[in-house]
Amino acid sequence: MLQSLDGKIDSVINDEKIFAIILKKKEEFSSKGRASNAEKFSELTFCTLTANTSAEMGLRCQEALDRLSRFDEASLRKALVGCHYRFPNTRSRFIAMNYENRTSLEEILKSKDRRSLLMERYMGIGMKESSHFLRNIGYFDYPILDKHIQSFLSSYFDKDIQIKSKKDYEREEKLFLHISTKYGLEPGIMDLVIWYLMTGRILK
Repeated sequence: MLQSLDGKIDSVINDEKIFAIILKKKEEFSSKGRASNAEKFSELTFCTLTANTSAEMGLRCQEALDRLSRFDEASLRKALVGCHYRFPNTRSRFIAMNYENRTSLEEILKSKDRRSLLMERYMGIGMKESSHFLRNIGYFDYPILDKHIQSFLSSYFDKDIQIKSKKDYEREEKLFLHISTKYGLEPGIMDLVIWYLMTGRILK
């Protein structure tokens, strides 16, 4: 199994067309790191929205929220209901609270402890969401262990991987870092390779 999965990874990395798309996506992420605080907050909101739902749903709702002129809880909830989002009450509350603390983002991103600080300061942001956000604004050092990546790691290492806590995440991300190092790719880019392998798509 390990050999066949390594072969599949190689096939993605060596496919010039696919890997060019991945590198273009990397450029987009890097440019987000130079974007305004408002654009970074929009990306943080996207990562909040994708928890326990699909990336497609998160993108659709992010676009709807970006059109809002007000970020109070009622306005957010109405927009999320309009997107048929699964958790409009909880996430509208989280996003409204995060919006009040949005100016802290730039300070947090300057810290070496940026991932931990994101989890401490913002509602609905755990290990996966903070790693996802950081990758999407140009920090490529953090594995994003969503269900697709966990499924891949389970097959690759022939073990049952279930992440239910911060401790679980920190333990299992070492496995992902092993693969990233093996292929000489940053974790945030290796994530795109494996995500494509598991889903046939390259999103954000």
